[in-house]
Amino acid sequence: MEENRIVMITKNSHWDSANPFITVVTPVFNRIDILPRAIRSIEEQTFRDFEYIIINDGSTQNLDEVVVPFMNQTDIPVMYIKKENGGVHTARNAGVREARGFLITWLDSDDEFMPETLDVIKKAWDQIPSDKADEYFQISSRCMDENGQAGTEFPDNINTLEMKEAYAVYNKHKVENLLANRADIMKANPWPEPEDITFVGEDVIWLELEQKYRTWFINDILRVYHTEGTDHVFSSSKKKDLQYIKNCLWTLSYHLNHWKGGKFFDSFFKYELFMLIYRRSASGQVREDFLLRNPLYSVLMVVLFIPALFGSWIYESKKMK
Repeated sequence: MEENRIVMITKNSHWDSANPFITVVTPVFNRIDILPRAIRSIEEQTFRDFEYIIINDGSTQNLDEVVVPFMNQTDIPVMYIKKENGGVHTARNAGVREARGFLITWLDSDDEFMPETLDVIKKAWDQIPSDKADEYFQISSRCMDENGQAGTEFPDNINTLEMKEAYAVYNKHKVENLLANRADIMKANPWPEPEDITFVGEDVIWLELEQKYRTWFINDILRVYHTEGTDHVFSSSKKKDLQYIKNCLWTLSYHLNHWKGGKFFDSFFKYELFMLIYRRSASGQVREDFLLRNPLYSVLMVVLFIPALFGSWIYESKKMK
C-alpha cells in the first residue's frame, strides 16, 4: 500500500492553525532547478485561504535545499511529504489523503499559477447555484504555454447544457486545463496503484467521475504550463522502454474495459500494437490486468493483427532506442 511508502512528513509552524478552503498539491521528482518557479507562484497568490502540500516522490536530487527554506520563511501552511518513488499517481494520492481543503487543485512542479488563480477558483465555485452544488465535482479553467498560446474558449452557454452535452462540447476543445476538485470526492476515489506500473494518467479518475458529476467551466487562464526538458511522460524525445510499454498497456486495457469513447478504435489499435511489443520483450505470462474482458475484442484483434504487427516493428525501430 502507498501508506507504507511514506518516509517522512513535516509541517511548518502555520499548518496546525489552518482550516483552509483550498489545498494546492505539487508532486515532484527531481526538477530542483525549476521547482522554485512553481513555489514563487504559490507565494504570489492574492487569495490566502489555502494550504500547500509538496510531495517528494523519491527524488535523487536534494529537494530539501529548496523546500525547507521556503517552509521556514513563508506564512502559508505547508506540508512536505517525502516518499519512496512510486510514480506521480501515488504522489497525488499521498497529497489527497493529507488535504484539508474543501477543494484540491494541482500545480505540476514545472508549471506556475497566475497570481489570481486561487481567488478565481474560489469565486467560480461560489457561482455554482447552491441547490445544484452537490452535482459538481470540479472547476475547469484554461491554461496557456510559456509563449502565451492558449486554446479556444468554451462557449458562453456551456454551464447551462445538460451534463453529457457539456462534456461533449468540452472534449472537442483541445485545451490544457487546470482543475480544482472537491476533496471529499477525491478522497473517496483515489488513483489505482497497480503493481510495477510507474504512471497512471489523471484521466483514469476524471473519466469515471464525469459519469457521475458535473464540471463548472470557466474561460479564465489560470496556469502557465512549460514544455522545456525531456522528462515529460509523453515527450516525443522520451525513450520508450519496456516500462513505458507496460504503463501504456495498463492504461489502455483499463480504458477499454471501462469505457467506449470516441477514440475507441484508435485506443484498440494502440493496445494491440503495445501488446505485440510486450509479448516479444517480456518473459512469462501476460499480466491479468493487461487483458481485455469483452470477448468481441478477440475478433478485432484478428482483424488488426497484420497492421499492428507491422506497426509494432516500426515503433520499436524508431522509438525504443
